[in-house]
Amino acid sequence: MKKSTLLKITAIASLVIIAVLGSVYGYISVRDYIKVKRDAEALDTARQFLKDNRPGKAFELLKVRDQGITGNQQQWLHLELDVLEHIGNADRLRYLYDRNPGIFSGHEAASIMVARSMLATRDFEEFTTLRSSWQQIKSRPESWFALDIDALIVQGEVEKAIEKLQDSSLEGEADAVRLTRLALLTSNLQEAWGYLERAFRIAPKNPDVRSFRAQILERMGKRDMARVEYVAAHLTDTSNPLYRDQLAEFYRRYDRLDLAVQTWAQDLDDRSADFIWLKALFWSKVATPTSLDSATPSDLYGALAPLVMYLQDLPQEAFWDEGVVKKYALNTRGFLEQRQEIYWLRILQAIKDDREQQAYELLLSHPFKRSSWNPDIEQALEQVLAYRLEQPQPVDAQGFFSRKGPASGKHQLFGQLDRLTTAQVPEPALRNLLQSKAIFPAIFMAGGWREAALQLRAHENLSDTFPDWFAYGMAQSIRFNRGAEQALHFIEKQKQTSHVRLLKGELLLASGKLEAGMEQLELLSGSDSAIGFRAAWLLTLAYLDMNEVAKARGTLAKQPQLGKSITGQEIKARIALAEGRPDDADSIYTSLKTTSPEAMAWLAKKAYRAKEWETAREMTMALQKQYPDRMQLRANLNAIDEAELEDTARTEGTE
Repeated sequence: MKKSTLLKITAIASLVIIAVLGSVYGYISVRDYIKVKRDAEALDTARQFLKDNRPGKAFELLKVRDQGITGNQQQWLHLELDVLEHIGNADRLRYLYDRNPGIFSGHEAASIMVARSMLATRDFEEFTTLRSSWQQIKSRPESWFALDIDALIVQGEVEKAIEKLQDSSLEGEADAVRLTRLALLTSNLQEAWGYLERAFRIAPKNPDVRSFRAQILERMGKRDMARVEYVAAHLTDTSNPLYRDQLAEFYRRYDRLDLAVQTWAQDLDDRSADFIWLKALFWSKVATPTSLDSATPSDLYGALAPLVMYLQDLPQEAFWDEGVVKKYALNTRGFLEQRQEIYWLRILQAIKDDREQQAYELLLSHPFKRSSWNPDIEQALEQVLAYRLEQPQPVDAQGFFSRKGPASGKHQLFGQLDRLTTAQVPEPALRNLLQSKAIFPAIFMAGGWREAALQLRAHENLSDTFPDWFAYGMAQSIRFNRGAEQALHFIEKQKQTSHVRLLKGELLLASGKLEAGMEQLELLSGSDSAIGFRAAWLLTLAYLDMNEVAKARGTLAKQPQLGKSITGQEIKARIALAEGRPDDADSIYTSLKTTSPEAMAWLAKKAYRAKEWETAREMTMALQKQYPDRMQLRANLNAIDEAELEDTARTEGTE
């Protein structure tokens, strides 16, 4: 081959190779460009999510981004610190700090979270290093001051912490942090309250101050006032899940499970913490159902997300499902030992499946004895299962101290079971219930876990040989969880005791079947008993609503107990108003002004209209003393003050 020809072939081949390589590298370059562009767009989207207070969505983008794209690595890392700080993921922040502490420069809130994590794990040397790096550059002196105090407490130097608190002072509202710490370290409740009052005057909108006030008031037994403070703390910072949870837990402690579920479930979305989702789902399943939108994995963040998805995927009739457990690998995540929700769900499923021995063993190995969500239910289950399995009643010294003492609001079943363990022979009706599986829904019904009771019941028809309170209680559970119509359907099939007939009358009224309901109540209203009292009261109110005043008066006259009571006097005042006798009504309400909230409200309203400001204020303040958690009463007092000022100014202007 000629040399010139060979050169031409070589040149052509080189051009082909160059062209091929160029196209390959060109393709790679375009692909990389697209990836980098998408990464930048994702970064902007994540930033916008965070700006819109949707850190869960931003966190989801952080988890799925291509880690191989390094151009925006530092920006993503800084964004991650901001996102983790918003969602409160201290574990991940600690992980990042241990690998790259320098990146935390400029992230004060995240650094404070890491420092608190170090105190929790008693890593004092690392805490000191981190603390010193922020010694000169800090915009949150109160947070670092609180950390310094907490570090002393964790290290056992409580006296030194108190001394530092007493010798220091912070500027403006920041001093509320110091005062709240003093309150927490003070054993004298009155002294602690004094510190919190000072903190409140300095920073009335500080949610921590309101939260600590609530806790002190609760310890002092001032439950209604404590509720006001828990509500105020939550409303001051509705985005903080801790204040929402504190309020809901307050309701739970006092058996207001409907309000607890409502508080947890309100406004659930992708910004809600995982433990709030979990509690809303659990209590909706065992206490009072509520409508919840379904969460997706991208909506959730935090270690409890798999447990949330598990509860959401459970069939409605199930409490525990091993197939779903395996799907979310719950056995490998430590949840079984850490979460009380799982403990109760497993017990409920064991009872539902007639595995009483397993339920009994779970109860005996309960790791939450001192913090049981319902010691009455737990103790009752132990007593009943020991009785049914012919086991000796276990004595648990640790759990004993967590149990509720005798209380007027405690269901009679628990007292009957306590007497059973002292070797007393149960009454025939209770013995019949103990020998039936119906005892288990009875226990949960008595403890206020209405939905669990309804899910455990096997039959619509309850035996006539069971205690009378059982059918009544189950009917009420159906009423509140399923509605009046279903409760009526259930109650028609039960033994018609006087309590059941009274409830039937109430349910008929609630269902709009006024004639049938009033007929039922009429049969009971003359009885000289608590049942007759309530029947007559309901009947008179129904007649007044229908403007049948004469019949209301006649019903009241036939029920002597009602007529003599404060409630009966209130009805007499309403009758007087309906008959156009306001002076008689005023006379009755005036005689009740120290005992009847209805009278106080009527007299306050009358005084306000008559511009009798002192009387209006006196009556409103008397109401507020009885109902310190009613925000409307505070608004009414403000309205009285404003109206009095306007009236005074108008009077002075005409002189």
